[in-house]
Amino acid sequence: MPKRKRETKTPTQLRNARKRKAKKREKATARLQDPSLVYIDDPLSAPTVLQAKHFFKELGQRLPLQLKAKEGWRSSAKLAVRRGADGLKIGLFLPKSHEIISVLGCSAHHPAINQALEAITVIGASGKIKGYDELDGTGDLRYVKLDVERSTELVQVTLVWNASSQEEAGSSLSWLLKKLKRHELWHSIWLNFNAADKHTSRILAYEKEAWLQVHGPKRFLREALHSVEGEAVELCFPPFVFRQANLCAFEDIVSLARHFVPAQSVVVELYGGVGTIGLHLADRVSSLVCSDENPHNRLCFKRSAKALPEELRPHLSYVQGDAASQVKSVPTADVVIVDPPRKGLDEAVLQALCRSRKKKQQRLIYVSCGFPAFQRDCQKLIDAGWTVHHAEGFILFPGADHLETFCVFDRA
Repeated sequence: MPKRKRETKTPTQLRNARKRKAKKREKATARLQDPSLVYIDDPLSAPTVLQAKHFFKELGQRLPLQLKAKEGWRSSAKLAVRRGADGLKIGLFLPKSHEIISVLGCSAHHPAINQALEAITVIGASGKIKGYDELDGTGDLRYVKLDVERSTELVQVTLVWNASSQEEAGSSLSWLLKKLKRHELWHSIWLNFNAADKHTSRILAYEKEAWLQVHGPKRFLREALHSVEGEAVELCFPPFVFRQANLCAFEDIVSLARHFVPAQSVVVELYGGVGTIGLHLADRVSSLVCSDENPHNRLCFKRSAKALPEELRPHLSYVQGDAASQVKSVPTADVVIVDPPRKGLDEAVLQALCRSRKKKQQRLIYVSCGFPAFQRDCQKLIDAGWTVHHAEGFILFPGADHLETFCVFDRA
């Protein structure tokens, strides 16, 4: 049998092959280090996902799992900035440490976020801007918050500065802003003044005087959830309100919520944010009262509601206050919607739900971003007479050990 002729590659082909191998090695190394990509090869194998499937199986319920795009899904990111040998070090903290892993070029990020990070990193390499140093509390830039307006692919960037005001920040901030404004990446540029001597663990300072917009239109960044049926809603997402990182996947949760809200229901929504879920129920409710503790959310809700058909607006209202302060409204509702932070329901809210009884059936729609807390709350609700009517799991952060749980409880 004749020997096969050995294929000879040109120098260019060899170089390209080496580059491909190097990129493959870099990607594999990033997956080992980046805590958001640990389970990216098989997101359904994450421990929390397996735990949730087992939990619902014990309840006699099947848990369907929904997974969308594994790349380019993150349209909102809050990243730490620290002092590095070559300028600014921007990325995520490794688990149980204060060591930062760079996420420049991360496959999970919307391409616009990666472009923005590259611009900031290149500017930071000059050395004129100092990353924050946790050991002595010195440095300039502590965090960056990046939000993409998906319709335009422009980025709303927030620079969290280690100072109490623009005057205190001085010439280094002015220099950075001058450099950033040369790029056409930005929807707007915001400053958040959060000095290290405030002794707070919060990434952002939420006092009104801590915020300053220095570039871009005064009109808030807007997002429409195009896959959701019903009246079109443009949600307002300035940098000082909560926004889901994976809006593309969260759209499916909003659509599902609509399906489980009977027509002409009296709805109370706690932990409502800017009304991401509630406003998309405007054509299905006889009344909706939405609430949240962030004082900025009410204005965003009102601006979005103002664009809805005039006949729907009188049915919609917003109350500023934490969920515990709104528990008196729970017994009045046909449907209660909760989307609490990772720690789960406040004890006062959980107790109000456990006590609540109406003459007709009442429904609870629970959207959870922290499964251990949901598991605890779910068991208490079942013990109090609620039954699980429907449940689904959503992989909102593919690659991370995380699950967003959507659960509908009924009580006769």
